Amino acid sequence: MITATDDTAVIEALAERYGDAWNRQDLEGILALHAEDGSFRLHIPDGEPVDGRAAIRAAFAGFLAQLPDIRFETRRLLTGPGFWVLESNMTGTAAAPFDVDGERVDAPGARIEVDAVDVITVRDGLVQTKDTYVDALALQSQLEASA
Repeated sequence: MITATDDTAVIEALAERYGDAWNRQDLEGILALHAEDGSFRLHIPDGEPVDGRAAIRAAFAGFLAQLPDIRFETRRLLTGPGFWVLESNMTGTAAAPFDVDGERVDAPGARIEVDAVDVITVRDGLVQTKDTYVDALALQSQLEASA
């Protein structure tokens, strides 16, 4: 029998492995921790849900192309049975254009640093849902200042 404490320890370990994979920009390592039928949503204007591991792969490959040195510095990690919430500082260097409010912003070499929050649910030891919230206004202003 798994207790709430054990489940929380398992979630914390998964969160650490997941964060490490992102900070290594290891697409295959990230995807290995996602459920086949999982979903992802970046909560920005016009952000649409992405369903299934293949679609998640395409979305995450796009992010890694835009920010090939993306890193997340943990500010706070909250865990519980079946979920974690990560508050972080997301940094990276723009290498590909971004779509910002329907406009293409190309700012190669621009350094970005924004607040990010991930709300992640877990089922059977894998990421089932990932909802990501970023400070889109800060991102937009940093990209436009460098364009």
